[in-house]
Amino acid sequence: MKKPELLAPAGNMECFKAAINAGADAVYIGGQKFGARAFAGNFTDEEVIEAIRLAHFWNKKVYLTVNTLLKDDEIRELVSYLKPFYEAGLDAVIIQDMGVLRLCRQHFPGLSLHISTQMTVTESGAANLLKELGAERIVPARELTLDEIQKLKKESGLEIETFIHGAMCYCYSGQCLFSSFLGGRSGNRGRCAQPCRQPYQTSLQKKGKKEEHYPLSLKDMCVLPILPRLIAAGIDSFKIEGRMKSAEYVAGVTAMYRKYIDLYFDSPKSFQVSKEDISFLSKLYVRSSLEQGYYDRRNGAEMVTADKPGYAGCSDELLKKIREEIINKEPERALSFQITLKKEQPSLLKAVCRLKDGVILEATGEGITVSPAQKRPLTCEDVKKQMLKTGGSGFYTENIEYDIDNDIFMPVSALNELRRSTLDKLSAKISAHYEVEKRVYQKPDAEREISYKQENTERICNAIRVSALFCNQGAEALKKEYVSRIYLSADAVISEKENVSGFFEKIRERKQKDPSFGFYLTLPSIIRSCSQSWLEKLDQIIKDYDSCIDGICAGSLSGIAVCQKYGWNKELAVSAGVYVWNQEAFKEYHSLAQICTYGAPLECNRANLASLPADQMEMMVYGRIPMMISANCIRKTEGICKVQHHNNSNGFDKRSIEVTLTDRYHAEFPVLINCMHCMNTIYNSVPLSLHNYLDEIKRLKMQAMLLSFTDEKPEMISALLDGFTQIREMPDIAFTTGHYKKGAQ
Repeated sequence: MKKPELLAPAGNMECFKAAINAGADAVYIGGQKFGARAFAGNFTDEEVIEAIRLAHFWNKKVYLTVNTLLKDDEIRELVSYLKPFYEAGLDAVIIQDMGVLRLCRQHFPGLSLHISTQMTVTESGAANLLKELGAERIVPARELTLDEIQKLKKESGLEIETFIHGAMCYCYSGQCLFSSFLGGRSGNRGRCAQPCRQPYQTSLQKKGKKEEHYPLSLKDMCVLPILPRLIAAGIDSFKIEGRMKSAEYVAGVTAMYRKYIDLYFDSPKSFQVSKEDISFLSKLYVRSSLEQGYYDRRNGAEMVTADKPGYAGCSDELLKKIREEIINKEPERALSFQITLKKEQPSLLKAVCRLKDGVILEATGEGITVSPAQKRPLTCEDVKKQMLKTGGSGFYTENIEYDIDNDIFMPVSALNELRRSTLDKLSAKISAHYEVEKRVYQKPDAEREISYKQENTERICNAIRVSALFCNQGAEALKKEYVSRIYLSADAVISEKENVSGFFEKIRERKQKDPSFGFYLTLPSIIRSCSQSWLEKLDQIIKDYDSCIDGICAGSLSGIAVCQKYGWNKELAVSAGVYVWNQEAFKEYHSLAQICTYGAPLECNRANLASLPADQMEMMVYGRIPMMISANCIRKTEGICKVQHHNNSNGFDKRSIEVTLTDRYHAEFPVLINCMHCMNTIYNSVPLSLHNYLDEIKRLKMQAMLLSFTDEKPEMISALLDGFTQIREMPDIAFTTGHYKKGAQ
């Protein structure tokens, strides 16, 4: 059984050294740009290179986080930013943006490409698409069970890295816009303000309850008790969360997992975690109590810190102990010295070191000529005293062999210099032994570029595409002749199966009147391996009503993979949740699947949008923004779950917006409870509406505008459609313009 890599976080150089001292096999760090922890100390360019050098001396690895979404003007800096780290031997980059993946694959051959949990990989279809694009390792969504992780690994053949300790997000990573739209600080840009740690009242709580309630704040993860099962599952890398945390946290947690990983491989049958060690971890910056994450469950109220969202403090005694026992004790390699001191001959020192892989390296140093003693002769004890002074060099002296004449003299300073110079040579040899083969950046051969034709004529607002989440809303939009395309949630079609034939008959009638009209089914953003029965139902619907369905809209890489797997011969669109923030990302998605339409990113402003390919862009101009998509459930947290099993064994497949969250400022956020997929979608308190910018939006020359409806009534849908097409005045509604003017930071 392969011993898994222990991967520790480091927000600065002190944390990096603490991780190495504590026994990490690899450390992930962030540089000055493009990392998902913008408020960590992070590393200067010089420190990144120094960290790579130090790690390779200890036969460790360094992974650099490039796990944010990049705008067009930013991605131009990526190659020059990574070039010196690549040439210094950087082991891997951790990536969220498909444009970053494309450029790293093109420009840095030999650099391992790791897919961040921010890319929300939930099943093997998405993993295999990424494998085609050069990915070597996947950090899947934290919400997957151990069985799902094993299935993903088996079906993809990729390395799998999973989180084993630290803070947990309520939302699927990469699917959270809460911080972005509430305060302008985007989680996709490494600036999350953690609104999930704030108090909310739910409409499911008992009336009259006034105490603060934290239904979105998850407990921290600790998998120490189930470590053997994770090892047996074949997970390649165990990842500790915490690039924003202290050196004491990094050292203490890393050392504890190092201890138990090694204990398991020394004696798997007698593996047992002591209560004292669990207590130690529970006192080291945790929220209320520790849980084991999603490895054995879909969700649960026991995962939530409903009363205490903040970190508990650490005692000064504990922090002092960690600093003294781990941080201040740097790792050292054992070595042997062979010293030769002969009269009237140069002094010689050989240093010999055996590495972990059994290789023996040695270095020889030559010093000043040895003189006859005039007064007190040099003794073996004198030599030994100086040879033991290896502090700070990364070595300790295990054995010394002497070949020394009697009655000789050599200054102590000369002995020290001989020791230092010899150890420097040995250090260089060790670094060279572990060093990645010298890389020289080369611009790759020109690849076939994806060309996209820009239309010169200005588009007018007569081609509005409408997204509806319920069948009756889709039917309302069908009455509008100016609506050229309707997107309808596939969930709505499946859940209203009794009315499907009637609805599709209306689609046929509309298509007969207007052959250019298009009808698309929208896939959920989250598709997991346990979605198989749902996909089979959808596949049957697509076969039964093939002539009515023009396209599929995917909300993720998994959605793209599903379309390819089932061979649905339909046009493919992708929603705004499939992030296209730069032209390189557009090219990557377009090369992966011939996409007819992509959703304009919701966090980009008008200037950013203007830099993207317009003729395939569809821009949302009205609708509630999905702020969070979560595997956990507000209803279940409040103890009134209607469905106990996510596989719908009881036939419960309804979706409803009947729950709201109310924040400290009395804003109400609707929650879509989706029992078909056992997940929640939290929407913004007010819809996005860009009706005041229609003339400006026309000049972007995009393919279409999109109005997205969730809980609006039919008469409101009709009024909004007419308002945006300027048939009549817009209805009076509360709204936000989102990031259209300023953009997310």
